[in-house]
Amino acid sequence: MKKLFFDSGPIISLVISRLGWVLPLLKQQFGGTFYITPAVKHELVDRPLTVRRFEFEALEVMKLIREGVLTIYPEVPWDTVKKLSAVANNSFTIAGNPLKIVQEGEMESVACALKEQVPVVVDERTLRIVIEDCSRMKKLLELRFQRDVAVNKPQLNQAHRLVKKVAVIRSAELVAIGYKSRLLDSYLPPLKQGRKILLEAVLWSVKYSGCAITEHEIEEIRNLLLKK
Repeated sequence: MKKLFFDSGPIISLVISRLGWVLPLLKQQFGGTFYITPAVKHELVDRPLTVRRFEFEALEVMKLIREGVLTIYPEVPWDTVKKLSAVANNSFTIAGNPLKIVQEGEMESVACALKEQVPVVVDERTLRIVIEDCSRMKKLLELRFQRDVAVNKPQLNQAHRLVKKVAVIRSAELVAIGYKSRLLDSYLPPLKQGRKILLEAVLWSVKYSGCAITEHEIEEIRNLLLKK
């Protein structure tokens, strides 16, 4: 059976963008299971249920779980989670203090994806850089914190080796698939460049809702999907 593991970020991006409804359709098209881990469920449901601002978003995710769109993965490899977290979160320091660069939900999702040898859906830039190109991380952290960041290169290289085999998907790619499959055509405006407007609108929407995607990457997706 085909599987995908979701971090909390992409689900939040879709729900905030009013595109959570597309997940059941994507799951049906995928023909497999969309998994979340216990920590991701806590980030999406348990914690936001205690904050009025995010309460309804939590109810939306609860509905997706109740309807079987999202399934809580029961066999998290906790030893792998602890190992990945320890290595990643000791790779960078500021003034001698370790920086926590990854969260529990992210590490659970990656550990489970490694175990099952399937992709992980994650929007957060930090984790994606560790997986795809860890050499960029120091600059990113210094921009974020506006301070000098020291690198423990052996730790960082080990973190990269541990997770580099995980394929990464973002919410932007999910909405691009939804666009290509015409799942979003009910939003198609009756305008001269309606399809272009629709595609750009959903990509920018998930970007502003938390998906780490650049304007250049949006242009690349747009050009790829709109070329004749």
